Amino acid sequence: MPRFLIVLMGPALCLCAQAPLPPAPEPTAPVAAPVVAPAPLATSTTPTPKAAVPKAPLQDDGLLDPSWFGEGIAFTKGDDVDFFWIKPGLDLTGRSLHMRPWEDPAMLRKGRDGKDNAKATELTDSFPGMLRGALTGAFNGRAKVSRTEGDLVLTGRFVDANAGSKAAKWLIGLGAGSETATWDLKVLDPKTGELLLAVHHRAISGTAMSNIQDKLVKWADKFASFVAVRALK
Repeated sequence: MPRFLIVLMGPALCLCAQAPLPPAPEPTAPVAAPVVAPAPLATSTTPTPKAAVPKAPLQDDGLLDPSWFGEGIAFTKGDDVDFFWIKPGLDLTGRSLHMRPWEDPAMLRKGRDGKDNAKATELTDSFPGMLRGALTGAFNGRAKVSRTEGDLVLTGRFVDANAGSKAAKWLIGLGAGSETATWDLKVLDPKTGELLLAVHHRAISGTAMSNIQDKLVKWADKFASFVAVRALK
């Protein structure tokens, strides 16, 4: 190689040896995976059923339904009145009792026939009048009883009736062919709906010498005296 080429190339080689190397690329930070929020738990849109509230048990072989009077009534068993409840401190003195027509018979005992239903309907029409007369006599002017008006209300219903059999009464006796009737009655304050008195009673006519109407007339007098003693001051 000619000498002058070697002389020219020498400085060039020195420059190349002294030139700094390009910097190494900085390491790239790893890309974090996107955070995915967990899906909400699926919830049912069906409302949770409420626990059933147990109904008060029926009394008197299923003929006394407390719901007709109002829940929470604790009946007392008596002699002249089978089941009764009176508001503590009740005073009917100076009050007027409106004797309203009774509701249609409920007939809670199964298996009653047309004669039984007819007897219940007949008593529904006639019994309020018996009660009105008996209460008027027992109250003796200290309280009034009316079929048209009053600041308190008395109403009721028959829940069972058995027309019985006259032939069985005469031929067999010993309770065969007995007529029976069972009813509810209550006294209310019509302005507030408050229950003041509740009664449930059953009458039985088992002899050939009487019928169920006779029993109801006698009971009306007993009931009137029962109320007068406890609710007239």
